[in-house]
Amino acid sequence: MTIKAQKYTFHCRFKTQARLPGFLGSTLRGALGWALKKTSCALRRQQCNGCLLREQCAYAWIFATEQYRVGTGRTVNARPHPFVLHPGTMRGVQEAGHTFSFSLLLFDRAIELLPHIVYAVQLMGESGIGTGRRQGLGRFVLRKITAGQGKKEIIYQSEEAVLHQLKTIPKIQLDNKAMNGVQSVKVLMQTPLRVKQRNTLQRRLDFHILIRAAFRRVAALEDAYGNGEPDIDYQGMVKRAELVATRQSDIHWQQINRWSNRQRAKTSLSGLIGTIAYTGSLGEFIPILRYCEQVNVGKQTVFGLGRIHIEYHQEVCNG
Repeated sequence: MTIKAQKYTFHCRFKTQARLPGFLGSTLRGALGWALKKTSCALRRQQCNGCLLREQCAYAWIFATEQYRVGTGRTVNARPHPFVLHPGTMRGVQEAGHTFSFSLLLFDRAIELLPHIVYAVQLMGESGIGTGRRQGLGRFVLRKITAGQGKKEIIYQSEEAVLHQLKTIPKIQLDNKAMNGVQSVKVLMQTPLRVKQRNTLQRRLDFHILIRAAFRRVAALEDAYGNGEPDIDYQGMVKRAELVATRQSDIHWQQINRWSNRQRAKTSLSGLIGTIAYTGSLGEFIPILRYCEQVNVGKQTVFGLGRIHIEYHQEVCNG
């Protein structure tokens, strides 16, 4: 159970003043989709689902994931998008000369399409982001791109305008081995978390609700980009997750709205944010949570939602 995944960070500098929303994820995702379609689409008026070129089109493969068939031939509602956006915390008015960065975690074939994405980001900069783009606000230049986490490797600098290839691409792995001795876990929601139970967005986060969402995320990604849906005792683990208690919680509902050009209406990116702590027999759930710590969890991960960080302590028993 492995997925090729690489994180790329785009380091930029504003050329003109920018006026940005409170949460930049929607703005960056929308601008990237627009730019990638503009640079990749050969048949401007053709719908992606019926286009003969969709398999060779970077935009269609990365963004138009509404229908696909898995190996068995069955049709599922949507292939999960092959990227996760990390938009950062920048907001409000930014003056010309201010530097900023955002990251994309790319999966599978999206890594091979990086040159298309880089070109799209450059076009984003020329067009601008945020309010007042038509008046020339929000324009920026791409200065460099780094790859990896922690110790990062520079793969692009604007001075030489050459995109270097990485020698190896890491993989995200799901370790099925339980971590014995874990009796408490703290989960920090760094961006709004949207999870549904019985088709209803949840405003409380019992542990089994979080685990159900994590299972859906892992299964979807592994089915689409890995070696198939993992062999996990879903029902048994959910039943055991229902026995885990909430020890402490300071989570709250954060209201975020965005304008959808496709729907021509305001839509919500609101969700849970804050910290929640659980207690119980948690060792078998740690690999699932660590996996989702890397790939986000819940709805609208392409906007940067559902980014979590977990803290736990493993007690070693000496026989």
